[in-house]
Amino acid sequence: MPLKLLTWNIQAAIGTARFTDYLIRAHRQVFHTPAKASTLDTIAETVRGADLVCLQEVDLGGRRAGYRCQANAIAERSGHDHLAIQENRVIRGVSRHGNAILSRFPLSNVRDLKLPGRVPGRGCLIATVGAETPFDVACVHLSLGRRDQELQLDFLSRHLPENGRWVVMGDFNCSLHASPAEAFLEKMHAHFDRQPEPTYPSWRPLRDYDHILTGPAMKLGQYRPGPEICSDHLNVSAELDAD
Repeated sequence: MPLKLLTWNIQAAIGTARFTDYLIRAHRQVFHTPAKASTLDTIAETVRGADLVCLQEVDLGGRRAGYRCQANAIAERSGHDHLAIQENRVIRGVSRHGNAILSRFPLSNVRDLKLPGRVPGRGCLIATVGAETPFDVACVHLSLGRRDQELQLDFLSRHLPENGRWVVMGDFNCSLHASPAEAFLEKMHAHFDRQPEPTYPSWRPLRDYDHILTGPAMKLGQYRPGPEICSDHLNVSAELDAD
């Protein structure tokens, strides 16, 4: 049976739903609000049906998250028993930025990798998924600049298994038609046999920033962005043939 995958930049549950919200809801970047609890509930309900979830822009317990780890809160509500988290940037007294992997299967050999770049604070979280036939999953959040993206994807390529049994999910901050992504796919002998669909901004998607990629030993189906607007990014889901 195919495994259900989902990736989502959840924007720390700030809940941007239009460009003006970047200003109107700017205080949510600093302070916790009751509305964030409702947003986390919607996120948890959305990811509940997935076997393996990668989340980016998760607050791991800063003031703006009410000093509670959002990854733990989502996993508790979605029923995912296995969780790995990675902290990448701390703004003291405000936020703890990170990535998270939620899984129905045991996670082992967890690796907290800091990505290279001009500005520190980007990371890649890799774990081995204990499915019937194990594979590696990497949760990534790349930088904005193309040069940094090239460095980061090259770095990632050196940490994925040579047997082609890997999945990379996350916010690439670039299109699959951009040179960093194309170079990565070519180097890894991977393919993406469909037209990428836009995921940003969520209320009027124009750019394909969020992706699920697999190694040559694995195959995806039912690939699509989700309709939920809980963040400035849409989620992306797919089914994985892991045999």
